[in-house]
Amino acid sequence: MRKVLLVLAALFLTWACKTENNEQLISDEGNSSENSIQLSPEQIKASGIKTGKVEKKYISEMLECSGQIQVSPNDKAIASTVLNGFIKDVYVKEGDFIKAGSALVSITHPDFISLQQQYLESKSQVDFYEKEFKRQGELTVENAASIKNMEKAQADYWTAQAAYKSTKTQLEILGINTEKLEKENFIKAFNVVSPISGYVNSLSINKGQFLESANMVCEIINSSNVQIVLNVFEKDLQRIKTGQKVVFYPVHNKEKLFVTKIQILGVQVDSDNRTIKAICNFENKESILYPGMFIRGSVSLSEHEAFCLPQSAIINQNGKSVIFIKRGNDFLERKIITGVTQNKFVEIINPDNEILTSDIVTEGVYFLMTDSD
Repeated sequence: MRKVLLVLAALFLTWACKTENNEQLISDEGNSSENSIQLSPEQIKASGIKTGKVEKKYISEMLECSGQIQVSPNDKAIASTVLNGFIKDVYVKEGDFIKAGSALVSITHPDFISLQQQYLESKSQVDFYEKEFKRQGELTVENAASIKNMEKAQADYWTAQAAYKSTKTQLEILGINTEKLEKENFIKAFNVVSPISGYVNSLSINKGQFLESANMVCEIINSSNVQIVLNVFEKDLQRIKTGQKVVFYPVHNKEKLFVTKIQILGVQVDSDNRTIKAICNFENKESILYPGMFIRGSVSLSEHEAFCLPQSAIINQNGKSVIFIKRGNDFLERKIITGVTQNKFVEIINPDNEILTSDIVTEGVYFLMTDSD
């Protein structure tokens, strides 16, 4: 009887151990459905894992565009001579900054000397015919001369005056002080001056070179104010309007961001690339933007406040966006729905209370993914 009881006791203990092991197995399987990863404090530190909270930020859907930096027609000028001649002196170099009215080159030619001669002669004739016209007028009043003579004197005076005014204006266009010319000797050369303040560009002349009025001395560019010209595709025209914020950067330096607004929209679609121009004015205070530079721009279409996380907190797993919530030394995987991405932050659409209140892994996410695999 005693032996029977011992056998029954042994069978009972064996059954109890199996039951306990089965319950433990079921419990472990239930925990695995949480998709959690447990790390020691040392592992957390070594992996560089950092956490943060969901933030509220103003974010906007962005329209990406390419474009170029240009200057307005008023900030770009061509310097040229109005009278043919030989270059006597060159006063500037490529890249020099000059003020409006500064001399660029001096030019000399016999025709310039002849123009001064014509001016002085016409001035002398004006003085003579003016006196003759007055004299004939007085004689006509006294009936001592015919009206015909007075009219001829008047015509001669007006003709001389027209020639005088013409040569005087031509000399003034060349920058010659005519009053000084009347008192002093002939001037041997005249200066071509800069029409605007800016930097000298496309200077390709030499001392002694012959220039015609159609030839360019140089180009002057004022880059203190530039235009950001964006190319917007035809399909996006309905989404673009003046006043929208634009963030842009030169293609060679993505880290240097600038902000402006759309001031002007073009009125015609380019037939080749099917784009329209959106123009933004920008004050180039740092003088690091140069006409001709290619840029990339993002147009803010509809700004709104949203819950956001850094891009580094979110990974793509089988086409789904995934984040990790930290609870002590445990990290729980959660799927989320994302929206707009802007400035390295991603909009989280309809986050639940757990996500809003928990610590979210913002750095070291890929370490957790490796560990979970």
